[in-house]
Formats: sequence, C-alpha cells, structure tokens
Amino acid sequence: MAESEERNKFKKLAGQLHCPSGDDGIKTADQMAQSNSNMISQTIQSLKIGPDDIILEIGPGNGSHLPEILSLNGTVRYNGVDISSTMVNEAIKLNQLPIQQGRADFGLSDGDFLNFKDAIFTKVFSVNTLYFWQHPVAYAREILRVLISGGHLYLTFASRDFMEKLPFTAYNFKLYHVSEVSDILKSAGFELGNLSSFTEKIRSNAGMDVEREFYILEAKKPE
Repeated sequence: MAESEERNKFKKLAGQLHCPSGDDGIKTADQMAQSNSNMISQTIQSLKIGPDDIILEIGPGNGSHLPEILSLNGTVRYNGVDISSTMVNEAIKLNQLPIQQGRADFGLSDGDFLNFKDAIFTKVFSVNTLYFWQHPVAYAREILRVLISGGHLYLTFASRDFMEKLPFTAYNFKLYHVSEVSDILKSAGFELGNLSSFTEKIRSNAGMDVEREFYILEAKKPE
C-alpha cells in the first residue's frame, strides 16, 4: 500500500472512531465494542451500581453493553448520549425492551453541552471519549453540573504512551498523561478519587495485536 493510501486509510478510521457514521460506522462500532469490552466491563464494575442510581454514559456507541449495566440492579436508570446519530439509532435498535420499560434512553449530543437539568445523575462514566473533547475543562464542568452533590465521574482512557504507538491517533486525537487528566478535572471543580490501572492484550481497531495500558480515574462532585 502506498504511503498516501495508508495515511488516508488511518485518517478515515480515526474519523469513524471519533464519530461513526453510515455502514462503515456500524462496522467500526462493532469492532470498538469488541476491542473495548474489558475497558467497559471494568468501568461498569467500578461504578458499584446501587438501587437509587441514575447513570449517564457519554459515548455509549451502539450500547451493546447496556444489559450488563441493568443486570446489576433492578431499579437503576440509564441515559446514554453520543455525538453520532448512527450510534444513537443503533443503540435504540439494540435496546428496545429497556427503553420501552423506561429504564434506559439514548440521545444525540453535540459534544459540548449536556441537554439535562442540573444535579440529576448520581454517576457519570465515559470510556475512550476523552481524546475527542474539544474543550476538556468546559466539558468536565458540564459533567459536574449534571451530577448531584457527592456524585461521581468515572473516566476511562488509555495511556498516552500506548496511544502514541497506534497509527490512527495522529489524526484529531488529543492524548493525555494521567497527571494532565487529573489537572483537567481539578480545574473543573472535581475532587479526585481512586485511580485504577490495567494492562490487557487486544487486537486494535487497526488490526494490530497490542498490549494496552488503561486507567479508570474516579472523581467526585464536592458535597
């Protein structure tokens, strides 16, 4: 493959990872659900979901992991927002029953503002979206706004050292060290909590077998 063709291939992949669209976006979402399955499951377990929880997920993709969340408690309520209309439509298709039961909802977001009232979610989580936040501190403040007093954010992301080795992250990805993410959340008004680190072997979205280091950073809205 010529160098220019390879660049175009990875640039296109980066665009789909940012905002999946069309048939290619649906395929990319399936690949993401598979490659990110452990990151998502570890994050869900970190939430320690209880009976009174009202949860917001930012960037749920096709929402194929929603049954795992709802299985942990019979009364938990879930909202998922995504910047991709393709993903919102796919998530709705895959989760008709919990939506009809009033336990879940999916909606479109612009990636800058959250279309919810103040202080309504007990927990917010997001996996692998941080790289695409256009205004990180301002968006973190939006998350803070929709959390109840004492509510928690769980932010999951791969290490910068790992991400820099992937061929598609050169295109519109913003990569972070843990200290930089901590600074973003503190600047937004969060109190930092636990930091968990994990290492896993996966096949990346570029088709490479790699060892990925990732983190789950917990933060709290002051009471």
